[in-house]
Amino acid sequence: MRGSYLILALFFLIHSLAAQSPKRELRGVWVATVQNIDWPSARNYNSLKQREEFIDLIDSHHRTGMNAIFVQVRCAADALYAKSTEPWSAYLSGFQGQAPSPYYDPMEFMIEESHERGMEFHAWLNLNRATMSSKTILSSDHLARRHPEWLFSYNGQLILNFGIPQVRHYIAELVKNLVKNYDVDGVHFDDYFYPYPVKGASIPDEKTYQQYKFPEESLADWRRRNVNMLIQEIAETVKSTKPKVKFGISPFGIWRHQSIDQEDGSPTRAGLQSYDDLFADTELWIRKGWVDYLAPQLYWGTTHRVAPYKALATWWNEHSFDRPIYIGHAAYHLSDIWAPSELTKQLNISRSLPKVQGAIYFSSRQISQNTKGWRDSLRSKHFEHIALIPPMLWLDSIAPTAPHQVSLTKQKDQWILRWKEGEPSLDNDPAHYYVVYRIQKDEIEPLDKGENIIYKGSSKQIIIDPKWIKSGTGFVVTALDRLHNESIPGTIQWIVPNVVE
Repeated sequence: MRGSYLILALFFLIHSLAAQSPKRELRGVWVATVQNIDWPSARNYNSLKQREEFIDLIDSHHRTGMNAIFVQVRCAADALYAKSTEPWSAYLSGFQGQAPSPYYDPMEFMIEESHERGMEFHAWLNLNRATMSSKTILSSDHLARRHPEWLFSYNGQLILNFGIPQVRHYIAELVKNLVKNYDVDGVHFDDYFYPYPVKGASIPDEKTYQQYKFPEESLADWRRRNVNMLIQEIAETVKSTKPKVKFGISPFGIWRHQSIDQEDGSPTRAGLQSYDDLFADTELWIRKGWVDYLAPQLYWGTTHRVAPYKALATWWNEHSFDRPIYIGHAAYHLSDIWAPSELTKQLNISRSLPKVQGAIYFSSRQISQNTKGWRDSLRSKHFEHIALIPPMLWLDSIAPTAPHQVSLTKQKDQWILRWKEGEPSLDNDPAHYYVVYRIQKDEIEPLDKGENIIYKGSSKQIIIDPKWIKSGTGFVVTALDRLHNESIPGTIQWIVPNVVE
């Protein structure tokens, strides 16, 4: 009987640890603009209402506990931002090339709103599409009119031909322009490289292949080399323009099957492979350090017959090459086949894997609309406590100096914790935000516990909730920079017995 109690106690301990939210974790959401999936809503061509919609959207995600947002700003050789050589997206105004009315720069606005809430903003671009369909009405300055020789037609869409060096350079220059002109935290690409295969269709790039291939190089190897050169050029462009901007990709969830690559393949048995079918060698990119993270789209459930979630999440964890993995979760399946318990299982699995440092949900709509109550589950349970984004030490490893002159004083009926910014850090990066911890005397490693965080923000003072004014309770302030390196703590402010009424 005693053994049964021990087993039961161990079960509840493991369950509570699995459900516990960590102190460091990226919590992201994809906001798809293509075909007005998430924002702006369909036929909402009034920019004032677009801004209202975005504020509602990001407020909702911030309250949920998200700390990063990935917004699609390039859908098909167009732009949802002003400082671009490509035409305005039709999803903003109804007509490609037409500016928003009243005029504003959507990306500038979205970055400002994200940063005000302490959330990272990642600019998400589509790589390969030039048009969504053959019915797309193109503006006079669209790429298909300026450089039709750079494109090929496939499955009703115009696709950029990555085999042409000028095309790769064109994309890299787009990225350079964006990073140079906007205060983005990251540049992000999705899973579209060479197009997804369609039965009976072939990619018409034979002429380009013959022109640029190496001797004895196969068509598949040539296509992979083209994508590799593109990813490397984008990576080098980002780092040479703004070295601390993150560059990441969200690939298809299966790199290769073990039946094809016994040494490195994942234990999956069937289905598409990014290496062989999309010519995207994600394993090479992360091993070379060209990307700062990968966010594989693991859109299959834990009981999926040929691509089970746990097996794939474990594979990506083991093939991270010391870069973080953020799992892409299919929140859209809440609208059809999944119960919220499926996403709970996936999140608990991810949190048990050391290289998996966060999650990104596709897409915004299912979260903000609280489909099947999943947003409520995130707010009340999985994201109950504030989470800090993990640092990327290869981009920046120097922490700010500690806040100083930390004080806790009572003014009338309020307890106010104040502090001042520390001295300049070794790299002169200012403190980007501050974190306040509520700790207890004799607590072991209190700053490692996410549940102890009571504030994250840019203010240098907060009002302390009266319920926390208890003997033996202390408050600690740390400073963090833009890349989330945390300072040593400032002076601990303890509540002592004689100040408690």
